[in-house]
Amino acid sequence: MLSDPGFWLFGLAVGLLFLGILGVVLSTRRVPPPESLGASGSLSDLGSDLVRVHELEAEVARLRAERDELRGILGRLAMLLERRAPQRPAERQAQLVTTGADGEHRAGGG
Repeated sequence: MLSDPGFWLFGLAVGLLFLGILGVVLSTRRVPPPESLGASGSLSDLGSDLVRVHELEAEVARLRAERDELRGILGRLAMLLERRAPQRPAERQAQLVTTGADGEHRAGGG
């Protein structure tokens, strides 16, 4: 049986088929992205990350400026409302009611 050339040709065909399938599987396999810069990351990735960090810092600065501006507007609005409807200190204290043990103040009628 081992001297039969048909046996050897069949074995060779099966082996080549197996190697062909293995080659296709290995060549189409996707490589997972690197987790960190040390695991084959590139400098262009680092550069784009730094650009994003600078953009985020600028956005945070812009949001803080808007927050401060809105606080100023609310402060001026509160001052204008107090001028428009002035209350005497006794009436104002009578309207504040302490609720619960945490000392939370709520506007109330009595």
